Amino acid sequence: MKITVVCGSLRKNSLTRVLTDIAFEHARSGCHQVKYIDLGKEKLPAFEGFEADYDELVLALVKEIEGTDVFIIGSPVYNGCMASAIKNLFEFVDYKVLEGSAAGFIIKAASNISFLQVHGQLQDLMNYFRVVSNPRSVHATDEDFEGMNLKNQKIKQRIADLVDKTVGLWGKVSKKGRC
Repeated sequence: MKITVVCGSLRKNSLTRVLTDIAFEHARSGCHQVKYIDLGKEKLPAFEGFEADYDELVLALVKEIEGTDVFIIGSPVYNGCMASAIKNLFEFVDYKVLEGSAAGFIIKAASNISFLQVHGQLQDLMNYFRVVSNPRSVHATDEDFEGMNLKNQKIKQRIADLVDKTVGLWGKVSKKGRC
């Protein structure tokens, strides 16, 4: 089984990245092959169509995405919307190849507004790719942090649960089997 953790924040000092780092470390502690795609560090060009000529980085990322069984996607909330970098990443992928995958979401906002809206946007994106979404996402706000450190340890446990339950969801919907 392959898990891909995606950090959708492009910011250098990103609280979303703090959360996806936790998901990555927890996923690595299991019996899984785990890949971390940090869109703040992997500079993807804008999608220009499947016929465009893309460099090796883009082709390698697409291959990673297309081989993923479980996605854990972290997105900041930007004006009530998910990070556009996430949508751009998935633009490069053939929608037919991800069927049977599962996804869980980690959403970081400044306050307790827009979580469900962004969860819905991420779920709609995954539905297009025939990916089954975990209905319970992890939400975090600025109040859960002190500087760049997560102070709310309940969030850390919820991220671990999200990873585990999304892997379990994949085991139920996938034709590939279990870990």
